[in-house]
Amino acid sequence: MSKKILWISNALWLKTGLSRNTKALFKEWYGKHEIIHLCQGTLEGDPKLEMYPWKTLPVLSSNPQQQHRYQQDPHYGRLAAYGAITLESAIKEHKPDIVCISDDLWAAPLDYYTKKEWSKGVNLISHITFDSLALLPESFELAKNCHTYSWSPFGEKALKDGLAKKEIKTNYNIGTIPAAIEIDKYEPISNIEKRDLRNKFGIPQDDILINFVGRNQLRKKFDTLIKALASYKKQYSGSKRVRLAVHTSWTEGWPLARLIEENGLEMSDVLTTYVCKECKQFEIKPYNGEQQNCKFCNGQKCQDSASITNGVSDDEMKYIYGISDCALSVYTSGGFEYHCAESLLNALPLATIGYSCGSTYLECPQVTEIKYVETSECNSGFIKAEPSVQDCVKFMRKIEQMDESKRKEIGRKSREWAIKKFDSKVVANQWSSIFDSMPKVDYSKVKFDDNKKPNPSFVADTSLDEESFIKSLYSGFLDSQYPDEQGMQHWIGRLSNGESKDKIVSIFQQIASKDAQTKEINFKDSVLNNGKEDLFFVIKESLGDCIICLSLLQSCRHSYPDHNINIVTEPQYFDVFKGCAFIDNMIPFNPMLEQEMYVIGAGQEKGLGIFVMPAVDTQKHLNYLSNNQPEMLVESKSKGKKVN
Repeated sequence: MSKKILWISNALWLKTGLSRNTKALFKEWYGKHEIIHLCQGTLEGDPKLEMYPWKTLPVLSSNPQQQHRYQQDPHYGRLAAYGAITLESAIKEHKPDIVCISDDLWAAPLDYYTKKEWSKGVNLISHITFDSLALLPESFELAKNCHTYSWSPFGEKALKDGLAKKEIKTNYNIGTIPAAIEIDKYEPISNIEKRDLRNKFGIPQDDILINFVGRNQLRKKFDTLIKALASYKKQYSGSKRVRLAVHTSWTEGWPLARLIEENGLEMSDVLTTYVCKECKQFEIKPYNGEQQNCKFCNGQKCQDSASITNGVSDDEMKYIYGISDCALSVYTSGGFEYHCAESLLNALPLATIGYSCGSTYLECPQVTEIKYVETSECNSGFIKAEPSVQDCVKFMRKIEQMDESKRKEIGRKSREWAIKKFDSKVVANQWSSIFDSMPKVDYSKVKFDDNKKPNPSFVADTSLDEESFIKSLYSGFLDSQYPDEQGMQHWIGRLSNGESKDKIVSIFQQIASKDAQTKEINFKDSVLNNGKEDLFFVIKESLGDCIICLSLLQSCRHSYPDHNINIVTEPQYFDVFKGCAFIDNMIPFNPMLEQEMYVIGAGQEKGLGIFVMPAVDTQKHLNYLSNNQPEMLVESKSKGKKVN
């Protein structure tokens, strides 16, 4: 059964696990379900939003006042970047059957959504990468208030165990749905292709390459890999050359070059992927700093190590895996670890730990276990894994001594197992079964919070303690229940750094005043909705201007006989237009109509209709960018010609 799905996640052009999962699902659902993607981190007008056949919505406003708000209140800016601010209006406009938030609990304010009035009336789903024990308290609030699915059985078990221990009951589903992977993009390359690739990059055919793909961040144990390789070389110096092939950015996270040197390795012991920003071709070679020259397009200083913004295409990732002989995936914790799944799909023998999502991959009989010890992370106190360096060495030795035909057989069986688990068709069908089981949403009964009104006249009580004071400002000035813990820390931090309560009050008062002025008009409630297109004649400056503009209304009617002619002005000027035969409707003026990017629909949206704004010819207005007609022609009765 076809469903309208509103999905919130990373932009699809980013090289992240969240974006890859979303893209794979959308490709399976397109044509079967109506898809609306609320695209985190994107700004109105971003041309990349137009690249996809499904509807893709931005989350950040191009309105200068909103931009200032993001800067004034970083907590609000964070909420906006993750889609929390625009989600409600998107639900109200599109009326989806399903609202699914696919994200990382560490980053996105997922519990924020469940506190909204509308969350009780819609089919709300969270798809979360749980990665460590103990789970964040927000996890249980989430499970108590919406359907919650983990990316791995580890998260599902931890969530259910935690709910039972805390004696928290929920009426919502808790389960596991893994990432969806386009398996055709990860077909093993042939022996001939592997040979040619190695020749292309000057890599000896007998070298054993151990693959690791992942973002260079603390939880990815690059240090363990480097220590293990150094230990291997000391123990088995007369063997075949074993090297690491890492696909990551060298400018963030672990100081890889320094670790290589400190462990007595040569830079040539660790190969990396360089990607040209100009021709987009990749090269695998020892690291030698960023901004390398590209031998393919002869570009100068245009090669950088692979990153989430400058990576190889999805179709080329099979070569990044295929040039290697095995994969060694070590980490402190992980919600899914694409590297493991993709290695199996590329028919590489894999070794990984059994903690967190790693327990999923050890269900495959062909996967080698890397033992670990539990450690506690500073500050958070979360349980993390410290992989065994010696077990990594043993795996390297095992692969080095293994006959190539044996490696191929292990890889073939591993791939068969992974296809049954992660094929995007299989995973998309799992989701569709869940969607089909959910009831129809009666939007006449859904309560929305966007009717709340900011109150610039609120009188703050500065005698309250800091936390109560901040909460009172949000409630009193903004009619809002946030902030969350991070937002609260932001404002308390400003107070602790010497900012006065009166200054904080002033900031909130300014925000409330601007919000009150710029609250968008719901034109659906103001226009006639009789099936005709609308023309909005906007004039608000003075009584005299309104009287003068009466002479243009006949021309509007003549030029647009099939449109509703709407006068938009201050209510005190409505009497000027009463009884005019050339107009159909009057609408109160709103300051949002002075935001041309909103009115004309720059970017993805088409705008609100045809606008006549006689006062547009000033430096105050941006009057040259439009997705509607490039000019507004009105026939002047006095001169008998058309004028802009």
